This record gives sequence, structure tokens and C-alpha cells, in this order.
Amino acid sequence: MSKSRKGVSPIIAVVILIAVAVSIGIMVTTWVTHWVTTQTGSDDITCSIDTTYVIESAKFNVSAYNVLLLKITNKNEKGLYGFGVVMDNGTRVVQFNSSDSQITTDPVVSAADMLTQEEAIYISVNLSNSTLAHPWLGATLTEVRVTNDACPTVTAKTNAITQP
Repeated sequence: MSKSRKGVSPIIAVVILIAVAVSIGIMVTTWVTHWVTTQTGSDDITCSIDTTYVIESAKFNVSAYNVLLLKITNKNEKGLYGFGVVMDNGTRVVQFNSSDSQITTDPVVSAADMLTQEEAIYISVNLSNSTLAHPWLGATLTEVRVTNDACPTVTAKTNAITQP
């Protein structure tokens, strides 16, 4: 009496198992990539990669009517404009948007005339304005962040604030 073998050989079973695992991995990777792109927006990712700017200096001058002076340099190809400033002294955070009257830039930049690669700009934040509840904030700063309207997901920050 001879026994006939029926079924799949172990080698073929392993090959099929690997093929199924790889197929599932490809489907999951495709789904996750699509999901992440729709959640974050590919423009935000591209913007974050193409935007680099640094705070070259941050000086707070009490004798010059409570003015914070920042020097910003664009280090990448993406043009920048619409600078805002976030100031933090450890207990209070104050944010100035690019449209606030306390912020001035030299030279003036806009969406039509952006700060290009390796160009520098000076941002002045006037803290002596009577509408500001805490003009003394500049003297106690621990961190300054600079935002921009061209790529809002990217900021530059410094803890090195000097006072003359």
C-alpha cells in the first residue's frame, strides 16, 4: 500500500508566506504615506525643508525706549516675509504678529519683495507702547522666537539676548 502525499511542500509554503507578508507591508506603507500627506499637507513638508533662517543677534536696549532689535539672516532658497516675534521670560509669553504696529523691519519685506538667500533683515520690537501691559518684559527675556508668514511651521529661536 502506497501513501500519496497531498498538500503544499514546506518550501512553497514559506515562499507564499513571505509574499503575503511583503504584500501587506506594501499596502500598509502606501496607506500610511497617503494618510500622513493628507494630514500634514505636502506643501507644509516642502516648506519646512526649504526654509532655514537664523537669529544672528538679539539685543534689548532699555535706554532706547525698550526696543528689542533682532538681526535675521535667510539661510535657504525660500523667500521670507511677514516676520513676527514671540518673547518668553519664563513666566509670560507675548506674541507680536507681522501686522502689529510694534514691529518694524529694515529693509521692509513683503510677499512681493521677499528676503532672499543670505540676505539679512533687522526687526525692531517697540515695547514702550502704552498698550503693552508689561513693557518690562524685554529686560527679563529668556527666549525669543521669530516667525514668518511664508512658512509658518518654521521658526528661529535664541536664548542669547544681550543688553547694553
